[in-house]
Amino acid sequence: MRSARGSDDLTTAQPVALTEVPTIDFSPFFDGDARRRKAVALDIAAACEDIGFFYITGHRVPPGLHAGVFEQSARFFALPVEDRQKVAATYDWYRGWVGTQAGGILSRNSRLFEQYRMQKDMAAEDPDVLSGNFFYKPNRWPETLDGFAETCNRYYDAMEALSRHLIQAFALGVDLPEDRFDDYFKKPLSQLSLMYNPPLPGGVELDVTNMVSHTDDTPFTILAQGEVGGLEVKRRDGHWIAVPPSRDALTINVGDMMMWWTNGRYLSNLHRVRNTSGRERYSVPFFLNPDHDVVVEPLPEFVSKDGAAKFPPVHVATHLSRFYSSFKKPHVD
Repeated sequence: MRSARGSDDLTTAQPVALTEVPTIDFSPFFDGDARRRKAVALDIAAACEDIGFFYITGHRVPPGLHAGVFEQSARFFALPVEDRQKVAATYDWYRGWVGTQAGGILSRNSRLFEQYRMQKDMAAEDPDVLSGNFFYKPNRWPETLDGFAETCNRYYDAMEALSRHLIQAFALGVDLPEDRFDDYFKKPLSQLSLMYNPPLPGGVELDVTNMVSHTDDTPFTILAQGEVGGLEVKRRDGHWIAVPPSRDALTINVGDMMMWWTNGRYLSNLHRVRNTSGRERYSVPFFLNPDHDVVVEPLPEFVSKDGAAKFPPVHVATHLSRFYSSFKKPHVD
């Protein structure tokens, strides 16, 4: 997560029509012929080049599974803090609960959210697991929540399956073969997070957020929003707009790695969370990540056209390790 601040961080996001962020029916990408698949991919590319965010419908995630993961999320964050602490993430085992770090006086640097992080569990005999590499540690599951691990794993698998279709659409949208990115995701380091955003206290400064303005490190993120809004996105003209939940739709945003691969054609855009609803907010983002040893850099197809690479090469595991090290131990009030 890269954070940045400008003077317009002190501005309020304006509510806008949902058409400001395109809604794309993804179902033809599953069922359509080459022409219809290409049409969906071009719609996605246009959104990625303009604002870096879009909604998708027709994603084939069962409504019951969607509702189930939110139910489990609410159960988890309702646990006593002592029980959440039992599955707290640590720097050398970064799966599990990450608590808030609000501290005393609220400021732009306050972290007014909690999350539960999980990844794919590998077999005990997997060479990467046996190596002790912290990227392949097992998940920390709360022992008191029946069905929690099962639901989270099922939702993770659904997101991973959807992401494999989306990554092909991202490729087709910029005239690459649809399998151009496939080899980068043989054993991905993707992550599912259950997010909890308490309502911001009344009267706080405008630069106090639940989650500070940032871009995602990932190629892209698949976000399930709950019933309460709070996501805000910065347009190219510098204005912040609200990106509210859209019924039956998932919210997709471009991350840094996809911007780097495409040499800037796709926009990894600043976004933040400000929950001013007075209600608790839950969301479930899935962060697609490439394999451990992939080096992300502008693809030669774009460098040859542009004359130069606009971004330096980045080793995935090294880059993600820096991200993990930026977090401190969970703060418990």
